[in-house]
Amino acid sequence: MKVKIFLLIFVSINLFAQNLSEITEAFKKSKRVTSMKEQTKSDIAHAELINSYDAPYLGLNISHADESGNKGSEYAIGVSQEIAHPFANSNKYAAVEAKSRAIEQGAVYAIDVLTLDIEKIYHQACASKEMSQSLQRVYDEQSESFSKLRKAYEFGEISKKELLFNKLDLAKTKQRVETYKREYISELSNLQEAVESLEIRDLECNDLMKITKEIELGRVDEHSLIKELSYEQKEAKSFYDLHNSALSAISYELLYEKELSANRYTFGLNIPLDFLSSKAQTQRAEYLHKSASLLAKKDALTIEIQNSLMASKKKLRTLYEEFVLLDEEILPMSLELKDLAKKSLHEGHSSVLEFLDATRSYSNTTIELQEIKKDYYNELFEFYKKADMRGKL
Repeated sequence: MKVKIFLLIFVSINLFAQNLSEITEAFKKSKRVTSMKEQTKSDIAHAELINSYDAPYLGLNISHADESGNKGSEYAIGVSQEIAHPFANSNKYAAVEAKSRAIEQGAVYAIDVLTLDIEKIYHQACASKEMSQSLQRVYDEQSESFSKLRKAYEFGEISKKELLFNKLDLAKTKQRVETYKREYISELSNLQEAVESLEIRDLECNDLMKITKEIELGRVDEHSLIKELSYEQKEAKSFYDLHNSALSAISYELLYEKELSANRYTFGLNIPLDFLSSKAQTQRAEYLHKSASLLAKKDALTIEIQNSLMASKKKLRTLYEEFVLLDEEILPMSLELKDLAKKSLHEGHSSVLEFLDATRSYSNTTIELQEIKKDYYNELFEFYKKADMRGKL
């Protein structure tokens, strides 16, 4: 019967627990991400304005003449338009395409970084949950032992000092349980703030990333920030070619005038004398230096990413080795020592202090293991952000 009740409670709790996939999918539909996507579309639309031309102007003039022998109405109607860089359409389209791709790359990377932050919080919250549950089990066991020790004290079998030592250690364990519960609740709150469309009451925590020693990396030149700079370089090159074209603009005018006794047709064409101005040369210099600046920035960022990833890989390897040592050697020995001390205490072969030392050692090792797990996940997801690994997980 107890087993059935436990299973019912377990199933009921997990009905309200969310896994990582549900949370990230809800985040992608959040208002924050929607705002970023709409802003991206707006920025791309703004970039595409360079491909558009100003609409033609329609002009209309009407006048009335009242001269000796001549009386009547006169009018003129005309169309005029200015076209910027009329012979550089391919350069304009290339600039817009490069700018749009750069905007898209930046937006995708920003959303991926936010998604990785969500995944990091999820993993750290699960580590806090596991930590509080592990310590709760230690506390329950200590509480059971303390009840027996209290009776032993009442019968004069142990001293008050031994009882107080146990009671103090029990209170400290309870404090640790509450501390990690509070951390878990705080991390749940952080997740809830990012995902407004999903009510997060609990986490399943059965889908965590495996702690591994080696992590595969993609090519640095495929990094979104590097690709964004490459597209910005193409944009600068296209604008350089644009301002290197023969004409910066051309305008025309078609005019029909109706006078009292005559019809007049006018065609006008305006061509700027660019060779008399240094404006085009200055604009070319601007984009030439911008391209050189972007190239240097891309090279510097490539080196920065590579160095940062190498440092993170070393730290992750160290955390992995420390985790394995604790998980496979120290924690099992601490558990065995605690169980032996408990058995020996019940059989009267050891003191309460020996049992407390063994229990304290086990709980400290448990905490240390979970803290290393949290540090590992924190470093892992920071590593993924640096490596732009969101789309490759």
